[in-house]
Amino acid sequence: MADEEKEQELEEEQDSTDMAEFEAVAPASTNNKDVWLFLIIIDVVLLCVFGFFLYKNLSAKLFAPTIQPAPTLTVEETIVVEDETAAAGEPVKKEPSIAAMPVEEVAAPSTVMELVKEAAKEEAKAEVKTPAAEKAAPAPKPVTAEKKESVLVKINPKSKYRQVTFRYFGNAKEAAVVSGFTMSKPRAMTQKNGVWETTLAIAPGTYKYLFVIDGKQQPDPYAEQKDGRSVLVVK
Repeated sequence: MADEEKEQELEEEQDSTDMAEFEAVAPASTNNKDVWLFLIIIDVVLLCVFGFFLYKNLSAKLFAPTIQPAPTLTVEETIVVEDETAAAGEPVKKEPSIAAMPVEEVAAPSTVMELVKEAAKEEAKAEVKTPAAEKAAPAPKPVTAEKKESVLVKINPKSKYRQVTFRYFGNAKEAAVVSGFTMSKPRAMTQKNGVWETTLAIAPGTYKYLFVIDGKQQPDPYAEQKDGRSVLVVK
């Protein structure tokens, strides 16, 4: 019995030792797994970044449009200039040829001659003087409106009153005259031959009056005015 108890104690000690070793090893294995997982994630990220830059460079090279430089045109031409002394039998002088120059910088002889002719024409036009008769005439003076007799006064020796006729020459539907001699009430005017007029008996004196045209008062444009009213002097 004593031997069996010892064997059981030994087995229990062995089991406790194994459990302690397992508990000591387990955390280490778990930590190793975390490290490997972190490294794998870093590798995947690096591969993605590398693949993105590789794709960007390849697409830029494959799909980028090729721009060809524009060809430069050159002209090889010799411009011959005749000297004034060529007519006397002397040899004609020639300028060196113009080579390897852009077309835009070389002007054809015909174009140069046309420009010279146009410049000569412009100078000839500037030298021509216009005759005095063609000078602009002075502006005509504005025509002033003819003054019309809007008030006619007739003297009757047998009466102390004067026959005064008022006339309005404008367009209107209704016309009248108002003043102190009308007792401040508009006196209607009648139209005859396109002219509105009326005749009143007025004693000598100085009066102020207005025309009433379509219900609006306005001064007589052909009479003297004072304080916004027309002035009438009856002698």
